[in-house]
Amino acid sequence: MHSRHCEGIFVIDWSMRKHLRVGKFMFDDFRTLRSTWILILVTTSSSMLIHALSGHSRDIPFFISESDSPGLERVVFTLGLTAAGVMLCILAIRLSANFEPSAKPGPLRISRISGLVTGSALILLSWFNMHDQIVLHCIFALTTFVGGYIWACSSHAALAGLKTTGHTHRKYWLGVAGTSLLVMNLALVKPIKTLVIDEGIRDVASFLDMAQAWINVAAPAEYLLFFSLIMMLASFEHELRLARANLEA
Repeated sequence: MHSRHCEGIFVIDWSMRKHLRVGKFMFDDFRTLRSTWILILVTTSSSMLIHALSGHSRDIPFFISESDSPGLERVVFTLGLTAAGVMLCILAIRLSANFEPSAKPGPLRISRISGLVTGSALILLSWFNMHDQIVLHCIFALTTFVGGYIWACSSHAALAGLKTTGHTHRKYWLGVAGTSLLVMNLALVKPIKTLVIDEGIRDVASFLDMAQAWINVAAPAEYLLFFSLIMMLASFEHELRLARANLEA
């Protein structure tokens, strides 16, 4: 009897259209989507604010990941983004399941895979900080940004036939995100070549201090890229609401 009860607690039912069932608990897909983008926004904003107000920041502006430094900001950054990464992986599956009846199968498949990659990379990013594991952190950070952009593009393409408010807004944010990603990376080409490759600087803090003139451009571009990805994730609320209305009709 006890064994059957325990098994029931850990049963996950992915087949339901509007909810994910975990044991006896039901998680509404719409609330999961909204909670995820709010959690990411609140986590990064809080950790950056704590980092700046605590006096730990080198300079302003600084990269988002610089707030993953020892102290309360690291606790907020790591735990918040780990939870958000898990939720993104769940959303990658749940959104594709909700959109499947009205979406193009090819782009939807890419959407599901890129969403899982993005969520997994975000979890790893939160545990490998840029101060101590710079190479791994940069790999996971770039994977998160590029993966998130591919996720947004493929989902947008999969739902091209639905002319919703979210579809209209994403056209704008896709352009902003793509431009921001390009500017951020181009701004870092020269300091990486000059300071890391030519001069052989390996200390992360020293590199960041010496590269601040370029970071003054790259960091705001990163903020805009991050915000654009958040807005695109939030925009799928419109399509999810429509999918649920069609299901209930």
